[in-house]
Amino acid sequence: MSVTLFDGTYSFRQNELATKGIEHGGHKMSAEQAKTFEASPFMVKARQQEEYTSKLSSERDKLRKQTDRDFQPCDDDFTSPKAFDYDRGINYYTVLGIDEYAPLEEVKKAYKKLSLLYHPDKTSGLTKEEAEERAGVFIEIKNAYLVLGDQATRRQYDRDRDSATAGSEVNGYKKRKDRVPFDATEMMKKIQEHYKPPGREIDVEVLCKLEKFFYGGAKSLLRNRRVIRDFQEFYEDKSFRIDVPKGAEEPLECKMKGGDMHLETQTDVLRFLIRSKPHKVLERRGCDLEVTKELRLRPDAHLQPFLSTAVNTVDGRTVVLWGQNPLYSQGASSNARLYVSIEGEGIGEKGHLRFAARVSARLSSHETSVVKVHSTYTKLSFSVGVPTPATVQDLKEGIRELLQWPEDHRVLVKRRSQQNAPLEDQEVLLADEEVLLDCKAEGLVEVPMTLRRARDLLAAITAFAGTDTFIEGLTACLQAAGTARHESLLRKLWEPACHSALLCGYAASLEGLWSATERALWVLRNEPDVEILQDRFGQFGFRARQPVAPWIPRRRKLPRAEVEEFLIRNCLGPASWKESLPDPGSETEPENEAPDFEKRRLQRIREEEEESRALQTFLLHGASKSLSSDRRVLKRSGPFGAAAHPLMLRREDQRAELPVECTLELQPLFPGHESMQLFTKPTCFLRFYSNVNQLRDAHTGGPSQLQPTPVYAVAVCCPTGAKRVGREEWMRLRHDLMPLLRQGPIIFLAQARQLLPRQLLMQPAASEYQSTKSISVRVGQAEQISEAEEDSSEENSGEVIQMAKQKVQESRQGEEVDFDDLDILDELEEAAAAIRKERREQRRRRRAAREVWIREAKLEAKRATHQSTNDSPGTTQEQPPWLWKQLAKEAFKRGDYYQAQLFYTKEAQCLGLEPFSVPFSDDGAANVCNEPSSHSHQAELATALSNRALCFTRLRHFDAALLDGRRASLLRPNWGRAWSRIGAAATALGAFAEACDAWRKAVQLDPCDEALEGLEEACRRSSLKVAGKEQGNEALRARDWHGAIACFTEALAAIPRQSATADGYSLLRCILYSNRSGAFARAGRWTAATRDAEFALAEGQTYPKAYTRLGVALLGCRENEKAYAAFAKALKEEERNQAASKGRQACLHLVPQWLSSAAKQRRTKLLRDACRPRRNSRVFLLSELRFGHASNEAWVHGIHATKFLDDVLILTGNVADSLRALERALTALRPKFRRIFYTPGNNEMWITPLELQMFPDSLCKLWAILELCDRLGIDVAPAAISEGLLRLACVLKAFPGVFVVPLFSWYNPEFDTEDPYPDTQFQHDKHAKWPMDPNHQVWRYMLALNKAELKRPYHGTVLTFSHFVPRSSLPVSREYGGAKVSGCAELDDQLRDARSSCHLYGHTFKNFSKEIDGVAYINYAHKSGGHDEPIPCVFDGEKICCDMASVH
Repeated sequence: MSVTLFDGTYSFRQNELATKGIEHGGHKMSAEQAKTFEASPFMVKARQQEEYTSKLSSERDKLRKQTDRDFQPCDDDFTSPKAFDYDRGINYYTVLGIDEYAPLEEVKKAYKKLSLLYHPDKTSGLTKEEAEERAGVFIEIKNAYLVLGDQATRRQYDRDRDSATAGSEVNGYKKRKDRVPFDATEMMKKIQEHYKPPGREIDVEVLCKLEKFFYGGAKSLLRNRRVIRDFQEFYEDKSFRIDVPKGAEEPLECKMKGGDMHLETQTDVLRFLIRSKPHKVLERRGCDLEVTKELRLRPDAHLQPFLSTAVNTVDGRTVVLWGQNPLYSQGASSNARLYVSIEGEGIGEKGHLRFAARVSARLSSHETSVVKVHSTYTKLSFSVGVPTPATVQDLKEGIRELLQWPEDHRVLVKRRSQQNAPLEDQEVLLADEEVLLDCKAEGLVEVPMTLRRARDLLAAITAFAGTDTFIEGLTACLQAAGTARHESLLRKLWEPACHSALLCGYAASLEGLWSATERALWVLRNEPDVEILQDRFGQFGFRARQPVAPWIPRRRKLPRAEVEEFLIRNCLGPASWKESLPDPGSETEPENEAPDFEKRRLQRIREEEEESRALQTFLLHGASKSLSSDRRVLKRSGPFGAAAHPLMLRREDQRAELPVECTLELQPLFPGHESMQLFTKPTCFLRFYSNVNQLRDAHTGGPSQLQPTPVYAVAVCCPTGAKRVGREEWMRLRHDLMPLLRQGPIIFLAQARQLLPRQLLMQPAASEYQSTKSISVRVGQAEQISEAEEDSSEENSGEVIQMAKQKVQESRQGEEVDFDDLDILDELEEAAAAIRKERREQRRRRRAAREVWIREAKLEAKRATHQSTNDSPGTTQEQPPWLWKQLAKEAFKRGDYYQAQLFYTKEAQCLGLEPFSVPFSDDGAANVCNEPSSHSHQAELATALSNRALCFTRLRHFDAALLDGRRASLLRPNWGRAWSRIGAAATALGAFAEACDAWRKAVQLDPCDEALEGLEEACRRSSLKVAGKEQGNEALRARDWHGAIACFTEALAAIPRQSATADGYSLLRCILYSNRSGAFARAGRWTAATRDAEFALAEGQTYPKAYTRLGVALLGCRENEKAYAAFAKALKEEERNQAASKGRQACLHLVPQWLSSAAKQRRTKLLRDACRPRRNSRVFLLSELRFGHASNEAWVHGIHATKFLDDVLILTGNVADSLRALERALTALRPKFRRIFYTPGNNEMWITPLELQMFPDSLCKLWAILELCDRLGIDVAPAAISEGLLRLACVLKAFPGVFVVPLFSWYNPEFDTEDPYPDTQFQHDKHAKWPMDPNHQVWRYMLALNKAELKRPYHGTVLTFSHFVPRSSLPVSREYGGAKVSGCAELDDQLRDARSSCHLYGHTFKNFSKEIDGVAYINYAHKSGGHDEPIPCVFDGEKICCDMASVH
C-alpha cells in the first residue's frame, strides 16, 4: 500500500491538463488548406510509410504461404478483435524459439514443449527465487502463444512490426530494438546442460603471498581449458579472479565453473585451494603469525632499564616494542628470553603475532670467524666477526650492526677473488674470507665509534682483566718486562681479549686491540670519568690517542669529447643544443692527484711513525708500571678492583646459565582496533598495543619466570608497501619514521610517558597541602629517622639470613643442611631475596599509608585554622567524607579492594556510622548509625555502605557484604543498588530465597543489566517457583512496567538458555524477549528494549511483533533509519500491522532531521581536513562506473596504488546494482584515495532477486548503503577537504576553502518540459520498490533529505554533486521517454542554496562542461574504454577544471 507524503506542492498544471484536456477550435479546413495539408511533407511521408508497410505485409504473406499451406489471409483479420493486448516491442517469435514464418502447428509444438518445462506444477524442489523466475517465464510463453496462435492477432502483430520498420526506413530514424524477455533457444541449451550429469570437481592448488591473507586482496590466474562449441572442440585460456578476504583461513576454498567442457556431462567445476607461499620472515599457524628467526637483542640488553626493539612482519608492516625492561628490573641473566604475543597483528582481528627475543651472547674467539671487508669506493678495510660456520646473511647482519645501518639496508658484497659474482645470502663463507663491499652511495670513510661502543669495548677488557688467568699471566709479564720474552708473553696474555677489537672493526690481534682501546679512550675524552679510565688503562700502556684522519675521496667530472668541447666553447649549434647533451659522468679523484696530497702524505708518515714507536713501547714495557707485584693482592682484588674469588666466579657462572623467561601479552590499547592515520606519502597508519590487562592478573609461574613489566608496541602499517610498486617508497618512509617510532609511545601515549623518571615539583600541586606559619606538623624528623632505620635494617641483613636459613631447613624437612655447599648457598640466597622483597613491599605499604596520613593531617590542620578564624571557639570541624570517597574510588579503580573498603569505612564514619557497630539485628536501625543529621546524609551513608559491600564481595567476604547491603536497604528502601548488593551476597552464600527476593526488588526499582542478570541467575539456581509469562502480561495491563520486566526475567530463567542449535523453546524465548522489550520501551529504557528485541529476533522465529518492538525501541533511541527498516520488515511479515504502519510513517517524517548516532558521527567529519594545504587537494570525478562489468572491475583494480593517496574522489552513483557488488567496488577504491564522497544512483536502489529477503523496499536498501559507507570510511555527508578556517584571537575566521556537498536526488517526470507526464507504457526502474508514489513523491522525499545540510555556512569553493541532472537545459538522452527519468529541476535550487561553484552529476552518458548562471556543470561518464581510460580531474587544488589524468 503506497504512503503519500509531501503532496502540498502537487503539479496543478498536470492536473488541469488531465481533467480538462486541450481545447481545439471547432472550424474545419478549407479545400485549399486541405490540398496544402495533403501535399505537406508530413502527409507525403505518411503515405510512403503506408505503402511500404503494405509491401512488407504482402511479401510476408507470400513467404508464409510457402511454409504453411493452410494459411489463408483475409482482410477482416485487421479489424477482428485481438486475442491478447500485445506489446509490439517484444519479439514473441524469439520467446517461443521459432521462425517468423513458422506454421501454426509448429507454434503449438513449441508452446507445449516449453510449457511442460516451465509450468508452475513442474517447479517442485526448486528454491523460491527459481520458482518465481520459472513462473515469469511461463507467463511470457503463454502471452506469446496467445498472440501467435490466433491468425488475426498474429497478422495485426506482424503489420504493426512492419509499420515500425517502414517508419524507420522512410523517416530515417533508428528503429527501436526488440525487447526479448528471454531466448527460448538459449534457455533450452541451459536446461539441457542442467539435466546433464554433473561434471568432475577438479582441485587446483594456488599459491599466493601471505600478505594477501593479511591485508586482503585478489589473486588472478590464467588456466587453459577445453571448449566445445557448435560441436567443435578447441582450447582457450580463461582468466579467473579469486577474492581473498582479509583474515581468511587456510586453505581458502573457492569453487568456480569454468573447467573443461564435455559432451556427456556438465562443465567441470574448479575447486581452488588457495594457500600462502613460504614467507621469508614469518610462519603461519592458524590465525597466528610466528617469526621464524629469534630476535637478537644487544649483548647488554639485560643491563638497560628500558627496552626498545623493532621487528619486521609482513611486507609493509613493522612493530616497535618499547617499555620497561623486565630483564633489567628483576636481575635476569644474559641468557634470558622474551616471548612476546601481540593480539591483532596476526591474521584477522583475533590473530596473534608471536616472536622470541634473547640477549645476543658475546662470541668467544673459538666461536668467531673473522672476515676482512674492503670498500670499493673509499678503499677502507675493516674486520667483522661472524659465528662459525657463517653464511653471507650473517656477514651482512654483522656489517649492518658494525656500520650502524638500518636492518633493511641493502648490502652488496662480492668475493675479492671473483669481483663479478655477487654472493647469495645462503652461501657459506670460507675461513679467512676477504670480500668487497659496495658502499658508493654511503660514502663510508671510517667505522663509526659511538660512546656506547667505546664503553662496551672497555667493559669487555675490564671483565677479562678480573679473571684468574689474566692475573697469573700478568705476574709473568711483570717479571719479563723490558726483555725479549716480554712481547711473546704479552701477546699470550691478551690473546683471549683480542676478539673484543672486532666490536669496533679492528683486527682480532694485539695491535688491533691496542688501536681500538686507544681510540675508545680518545672518544671518551670529554666524559666525566675520563681521568679514572685513563688512569686504570694507563697501567697497561693504553693511552688516549687521536686516530689518523681518514682520506675522503672527491668526485670530479669526466671531460667531454673534443668536438663537444669545441662547439660549446665557441657557442656553435642551436640554442637548446647544449642542454640536450648527455652528462659525461664523474669519477673518483685518485689520492695522488689531490691538491694537498704531498702535505697529507708527510703528515701521515709522521703519524704512522709515532704510532709505530708507541706500539713498540707497549710491546716492550706494557703492563709494567704502577702495578703491585704482590700476587695475593692481585688475586684477591684484581687490577680493576673486581672480585675474582673462585666461589664468586662459579656462582656468577651458574647464575648466567639459569634459563630465565618472561612472557609479554599485548592487546590493542584502543577498542575496535582503531588506527591513527599519518598524512605521509605513501599513507600509513599507526596501531597501539599494551599489556595493561596482563599486568592486572600477573603472577609468577615458577623460579625461571619473570614478572611482566609495562610494555607498549606501535605497529606502523602501509598497505601500499606490500605491493611491488610502492615498496621503494615504503622503505624510504620507514627509514625516516624509525627513529621517531622507537620513542613513539612516549610521545603519543600519556600512559607510556608515566614510565619515564619524573622531575620533582618545586611546590605541592594543590595549595591546600602547603604548610602555614601558624600550623606545623612534626613529621619531618620522624620520617627521616624511620627511613634511616629502615635503610639500616636493610643493610644489616643478619636477621634476614637467619630467617632464610630457617626457611631452607623447613623446606629440607629436618635434614642436616651444609650451608657451605654452593647449591645450598644459591637456595639460601633465593630465600633471602624473597624475604627482602616481601619486607620491601611491607615498607612500601607502610610508607604509602603514612604519606596519606601526613597529607590528611596537613589538610585538616589548615582547614581547622581557617575554621578557627571564622567560627566561634566552641564549634568543632568534622572530617570531610568526600576526601575518603575520592581515595576509595581511586583504590577501587586500580583493583586494591582492601584499601578501598578501608576508605569507605572512613567515609561512613564521617557520616555517622559507629566505629565498632554490633552485628545486624531486626531492630538494628539504631545499630546502623548515630542518627544521621539529614536525609541527604542518610542517602550518602547508604551509598558508602553499598560501595563497601561491593568491595567485600570482590574480596569474597560475603557475610560482611550481606550485612552492609541490609544496612543500606534500611537507610534507602527505594534504592535498587542496595538490594542488588543483598542479592549478590545472598547468591554467593547459597541463600537463594533471600537472593531472589532481593534481586526482584532491585529489578522493580531499577531494572539495570546487573539486576537482570542477577535475578535470572538466582532463579535458575533456586528450586522455588518463579513468576511466568501470564504474571508479566497482568503487570503490563496494570501498567506496572518494572514488575512486568521482573516477571518476564523470571520466566526466561525457567527455560533453558539459548543454544547454537534450534530447540523447542525458541518461540517461547522469542515471545518473552519481545514482551520484555515492550515493557522496557514503556518504561523509557530504550537501549535495553533494543537489546531484548534483537535477542528475540536472534531466535530465528518469524514473529512480526518482535520487529515492531525493535522499531519502537530504535525510534526511542533516535535511530530512525534502523527503526524504519524494522517497521518495514514487520509490514512485510504482516501487512495489516497498524503499529508498524504508524511507526514507518513516523520514521519517514523523522529521518530528514538526521538525528541518529551515525548521522551525528558524519557531521563530526565536516572540518576534519579544514587545515590541509589547498594545493594538495585534487578532486576527481567517477560517474556511471557499473562495477559489475568485468572490464570496469579490472580498470578499478588497475588504478595506481599510491598516485592518488592525497586526492579526493567523487562517485555520482550507479556504481553497482547489488549491495555486495557495491561493497566490493568501494573496498577496492577506498585505499587508493584519501577520501571518497558518494551518493547513490537509481541502480543502487534496485532490489535484486537475491536481496528480496534482505530489504523490504528501496529505502531500507538506502539506509543499508549509508551504513556500509560509514563502515568503509566513505563520506556521504558534506565535508571540507582543504584549508578554509583560521583561528585568530580565539575566534574562528572564515577564509576561502573547499567543500564537497553530496545531494540525494531522484527523477521528476515534469523534467521533460515537452511532455510533463509519467510514462504509463514503459516502467522505468521497475526493480526499485518504494513505500510512496514513485512518480510524484520519491523526488520530493530525496530533496527533503538534503534540507538539513543546506543550512551550513559553506564558503569558498563549494563542489556539489548528485546523480540526476539538475537543469532541463543540460543535454540528456530523450529517446524512449529518457528525459522523464533523467533529472529534477528543483535540484538546481538546492545546489544554489548551498552556494555551489561547481555541480557534478551523472546518470547520462552525454559529457558536458559549461558554466551557467555562475555555476559550472560537469558530467563525464565512465565509458568502459579499457585499461588505459583516464579519469577526469575537476579541481586541481587551485581552480575548477576538467582535465584528464592517467590512472597508471
